[in-house]
Formats: sequence, structure tokens, C-alpha cells
Amino acid sequence: MDISGTVKKKMVWWVVGSLGFAGLGMILLVLLLAFVLLGALVGSSDSSMEGIPVPDNQTFDIPAPLLPIYIQAENERALWARLAAIHKITTDFGAEKAWRIDSIGGLGFPRLLWDAYQVDGDGDGEIDPDNPYDAIFSLANYLRSASLETDAALEAWFLNPSDVALVHAKEAEYAAMLILSRNWLWPLVGYTAVSSPYGYRTDPVTGEPGAFHDGIDIPAQRGTPVMAIQNGTVTQATTGSSGYGNLVRLQHDGNIQSFYGHLSGIGVRRGQQVTRGEVIGWVGSTGKSTGPHLHLGMSQNGLSVDPESFWFDRENGR
Repeated sequence: MDISGTVKKKMVWWVVGSLGFAGLGMILLVLLLAFVLLGALVGSSDSSMEGIPVPDNQTFDIPAPLLPIYIQAENERALWARLAAIHKITTDFGAEKAWRIDSIGGLGFPRLLWDAYQVDGDGDGEIDPDNPYDAIFSLANYLRSASLETDAALEAWFLNPSDVALVHAKEAEYAAMLILSRNWLWPLVGYTAVSSPYGYRTDPVTGEPGAFHDGIDIPAQRGTPVMAIQNGTVTQATTGSSGYGNLVRLQHDGNIQSFYGHLSGIGVRRGQQVTRGEVIGWVGSTGKSTGPHLHLGMSQNGLSVDPESFWFDRENGR
């Protein structure tokens, strides 16, 4: 005798008898509506922006905490991408041990060069090769101050011409993935396509014609780090389910503000000082949104301005 089957049948009829067929039908209807609604939400939040697919992004392997330091340390002979490429080839940003036995610190600084070019990168009164600020600023100081040409300076660092070629290739790769123009940093690495520019448009959610779009939309994979485009102070870091959704607003010098909408998460707090290249949140689709993207808006002297004008000269075709 199938006892378990008999028990299951009795349980079903007990539930039906307790709720009645009308009550059971209501429960099934609610479950069906919840399933449909969940499917609609997932389909909406994961959809592409206005028919433009979210692009695949080449791996950008510079650790997020180090990127703003490389950008800060940049000088006329030590471009941020070159500094990062040197440390990538030397120790993979500290993940591996430098092959030179005279190297010190997690990023692998040759001792003789360290003794000659070390600087206090973060101004804490101590110079430590394991401090990433000191190591990165000291490398920048070496490239700037050494009398050698760039390739000769790199050979003195690696003692291996083949590594110099690897540095140049990695530097070009990094530079192509991140836009740094006119001292302003593009907020997403590897994602440069704008699906909806600044100005008047048909609202993609309501269909309203002539709606003003006070920023630009940049489609990107959900969870892509969003970086501060310039040094500044966090004046707003709020979560929301409408409008811009999760939002971060920064105040910069020159009475310029930038704001970042539809974030999946916020990585800063109000009143915090941030540096250019620092991660302030992650791409999402919160608020009034049809898919994962970053809404970047900017204003100057209280007036809305086109963010792209900070990177590109449209009048002269650049």
C-alpha cells in the first residue's frame, strides 16, 4: 500500500476543504500575477537601452583602489596607463613576486632605484615601499627625474627588453579602455557608447515627445564600477525607486556638479571627499529606467550642461 501517496492526497483535500475552491483559486491567481510581474521586472531591468545592446567589456584588471592613485601620480613622462602597465608586468599588482631579487615592496621596486627616487606619496611623513601611494608616486618620480629615455628607464627597471615591449602593449590597452580628456575622466571603463544624448527626446518610458533629457545615458553591464569624473565632495547619496533611482551627486571646483543615476549600489556617503577615478557606485537600473545603464548629468553655476562637452569638442569634430 502506498502510504505516502495516500497522505499526500489527504493533505491536498484538507487544504481544499479548509480554503474552499474559491479561496484556492484566489491563491493561484495571486501567485500567477506575482510570477508575471516578476518576469516583467526582470525583463525590463535586463533589457537593452532603446534597442542598443549593452556591449561586452574587455577585462580591465587594474585594482579599483589603485586606479585613482595612478591618475593622481601622472606627470609629463609618467602617464597613468604606463605606471599601471609597469606594475602589471612587474608583479601583477602585488599578486606575484617580482623576479628581481633586489626588489622591495608589494609592487616590486628595485632597491637601487627606490633609494634614489623614493617620495612620500600620501604625505603621511613616512616613506614605505609597501604603501601603494609611496610606491606609485616614487615610480612616477623615477620616470620623470631619470635622465634616461623612456625605454632605457624601463630596461633599467626590468633588465629585460622583452618586458619593455609588454609594458608598451599593456599601456596602449589600458589607455584605449579609459578616456581621460581635458582633465576629466569618463565614468565607465570600456563603455563609451551613448544611447541617449543630452537634450530633447521622446521619453523611452512614457512615450512623451519633447521631453528634456538632462544628461547622457551610457549602457553598461549591471555592476560595472562607476568612477568619479573629477575630485569632489559627495553632496548626495540616496536610494530611491523612482526618477533617478539610487543617486550620487558630487560638487567639484568651478561650481560644477555631476550626478550619477540608476545605480545598483552606492559606494560613498554624503560629505565624503572623493578623488578622480574613485569608485562611487555601480551601474544598475533603479528608478525610471528601461535597462542597465548610467545616467550622467552635469551642471555649472546651477545651469544644466551637456556632459559630453567636458570630453569632446563637437563644434570642431572632436
